[in-house]
This record gives sequence, structure tokens and C-alpha cells, in this order.
Amino acid sequence: MSVAALRSMFGGEPAEATAQAKGPDFLCVGLQKGGTQWLYDQLQHHPDFWMPPHKELHYFDRRFPDRRIGPVAQKFVRNPDEVSEKKQQRGDRGLDERDAAFFERVATFSARKNDVEAYAALFEPKGELLSGDITPGYSRLSNRLTKKISRRFPDAKVIMMLREPASRLWSQWRMRAENLNYSEEQQLDYALFKKFAGRKQARLRSYPTKIASRWQEHFGDRFRWFFLDDVIAKPDETRAEILAFLGADPAVPPYVPADFNRKAKPKSPERTDEIKALLKKMFESERRACARMFGGAAERWPDAPY
Repeated sequence: MSVAALRSMFGGEPAEATAQAKGPDFLCVGLQKGGTQWLYDQLQHHPDFWMPPHKELHYFDRRFPDRRIGPVAQKFVRNPDEVSEKKQQRGDRGLDERDAAFFERVATFSARKNDVEAYAALFEPKGELLSGDITPGYSRLSNRLTKKISRRFPDAKVIMMLREPASRLWSQWRMRAENLNYSEEQQLDYALFKKFAGRKQARLRSYPTKIASRWQEHFGDRFRWFFLDDVIAKPDETRAEILAFLGADPAVPPYVPADFNRKAKPKSPERTDEIKALLKKMFESERRACARMFGGAAERWPDAPY
């Protein structure tokens, strides 16, 4: 079915971008490997939300549309049924006229980098529903850009999903190793891991106290963190707390179980003593800082094994 057919079924052309589109009701700024896919799955199936049909927009940390969302949007314009079917097979919701309007706007997008008005217009399909942008890469945004986003969206809230820093970095490494088809022996190669851990992009994601301080400075009580530890230990309660913070109904039962995790992986190989020593050197003081700043589950992090 064509995009034009979808429009005719659901009421005409999508609204044009306006200079003062409302924009997102919230952003989730990470952390990568901290439970953001779990969060997206809980929200996209909740009736109070319209979530963009692509989890990570990467509007502010890459040239938009990037090499992932751009081709998906182009493909949807050509064959919406195929894209919708594949998404449903992965556990995503079915796509509708709102998603057609979103993907067409992405497919024809033309604006300068970090144009917040063009960004706001991407959320027009949500109508009266809640919507947001879950992009872990935003944990790396500059103080200047964070301030700009806060001023343009004075009612938007920000969520940060926290994970113990050493296990988070190790999970990020495993994801990269998997993408590169590394063997288990290569995953445990100290030189390879050390090189990865020293990269700027990895370091910028790895110190949650610095990330939280930057976002909290500009969003104040509109900023709140949640723990992956709690998603694992008490998923229903954590889901309800997040929904209440975002202004949604926590009593609506989940479409997918609150403990659903489509990204669950086999148990990680035991880290070598050399890798453990490096992780301790990197994160011993940060773990203590997290315990002081975040409290809750983070209070157990200083004593956790590496």
C-alpha cells in the first residue's frame, strides 16, 4: 500500500512543519547498554504514546538522517507493507498513517544540522499523545547543545538509564566485537579491549556522573535517572515509575511483559585478570562518585566485582 493510500485512509496530508511545533515530550539520553531498548518497547506499545517508528533518531549527534534511519524511511515510502511486516516480526508495533507521515518527512528531510525547529516538526504525527526520542548517543552532547535543547523545549523531560560503568563498557565492547565477528579469544584480547576503551566515543559514554551533571544543570527536576538494576530486579515497579514521571497511565498493563528483553545475550565470557585490572583503574573512583550522586542501586556498585 502506498503512502498516498495510507493518507487517504486516515485523513489527508500530514501537517507541514511549523515554526513552533511542540516537539518531543521527553528525551532518553542513554546510557547505551543501559536498558534503552527495554524502555522503547514498553512505551511504543502503551496507548498513551506515539513513539517514532525508529528507536534512535540520532538527530543531534549525527548528520540527520543517518545511514540507518534514512534507508528505512526511503524503503517505507516505496513499500510500507514490507517495512511494517518486518517491524512486527521483530516485536515492534504495526505502522499506521502517523508513521507514514513521519517516514515521508525523514525521506525528504532538508535542514541544517541541529535545526531544532525541523527536529520539533518530526513529532507532529503524535497529535495529543506523548512522544519522545530515545537516542543513547545524546549522552555525549555538549553543554552548549544541551542548553539549547532545554530552552527550545521548556516542558520536555529527560530520562537517563543507568548501569554500573564497568559492566556497561564491557557490554558495549561485546556488542562491537559481535558486529566485527570477533571470536571469544579476540573478545578477551587485552590489547584490543584496551584500544577500544581508550577511544573518545567510548570514554564519553562511560562516566555517568559527568553526563548526569550536564543534563541536570539545564533540565533541573525535569531530569530523572532510573537503574538497569531495578529493571532487572523489579521491572513492573520501575515501568510504573517511568510512566508516572512521563505523565502516562502506569495502571495500563504492558503489551509486552515488563521483564521483556529482546536483546538478551548469552552469558559473557569471564574477563581476564588484566582486563579486570584495567576496568578497576578506569572506574573505581567513578563507582564511588555514582554511589554518592545517584544513591539507590548505585550504592552497591563500589563493591561489585570487575
